[in-house]
Amino acid sequence: MKHVLHLLLVWGSSLSSYGQGLPVADQQAIAAELKAPITLKLNNRQTITGHPISVSKEQLQVASAEAAGEIIFTFNRDEIESIQVPGESYKSLVMEWLEAGEDMQALDLMDLLYQQRKALLPVLPASESNFFVLYIPLILESPDPARAIGVSTHLRPQIKHPAALRALDDAVLESYQRLQLFDEAVAMAKTWVAERSPYGESALGYYVLGSDHLRRADYETALDLALQPIVFSSIIATDQLDHCYALAVSAALELRAHEHAALLFREMQARGFCWPAGDTTLKPYLTEIEQHLANHEVD
Repeated sequence: MKHVLHLLLVWGSSLSSYGQGLPVADQQAIAAELKAPITLKLNNRQTITGHPISVSKEQLQVASAEAAGEIIFTFNRDEIESIQVPGESYKSLVMEWLEAGEDMQALDLMDLLYQQRKALLPVLPASESNFFVLYIPLILESPDPARAIGVSTHLRPQIKHPAALRALDDAVLESYQRLQLFDEAVAMAKTWVAERSPYGESALGYYVLGSDHLRRADYETALDLALQPIVFSSIIATDQLDHCYALAVSAALELRAHEHAALLFREMQARGFCWPAGDTTLKPYLTEIEQHLANHEVD
């Protein structure tokens, strides 16, 4: 679980997709492998192999090959000691690719693993759902980012670990913000800010809520919200702090506090942060601050 949260923090708000996705032939071979039967180890020491056909939190039905046909077994969840699902080693490969920045390959493999396991998640250990929290940032960078919300909704009932729930909430909030579902994002960000400190591992809620105030021309509140995680930040990387810097610069420009904006922009650059390219609300302000600095240098 700690490794999963570490990866989420390292990625921050922007994923770099280096390399290519999985070749089609590899995807087909892996998909075929993942279609192999699952194995149930029962409390009575019996072992059953088969394909799941019905899954709920209380029961699992599997179809098992029997001579020329098949037999349907129905088990209550408390009768099952463990469930082995094909492809467990691919989860380690996903982690390796994520560490190496091979996000497109990781996305393709995660797609296959999720399709294989999504119906089984209610009866699998919570660690399975925790693992798929990593899937959501990858989806947000895919051609169909709206899928992130559906995946998040499916994962949430299985996740119990507080840190995993926080990571999932962050992923959901970022999904709403990126998809410009601002009403949902703002409602969630208000709760986020109320429950978390400005000196935590993430500044996401402050950025989302501050952006809403910027859009509504409440520039002083936007600046105050953006500055809180900046003031309390340390040398340890804080997720979404780059967005808060950009938001603070933008709000200062609207308040005509150009020198303050310039100071914040230079500090942002000195700390190695880049202007967030994906935020259409903040995008126009980059040109404005760069023009102000250029004019100031001429003077």
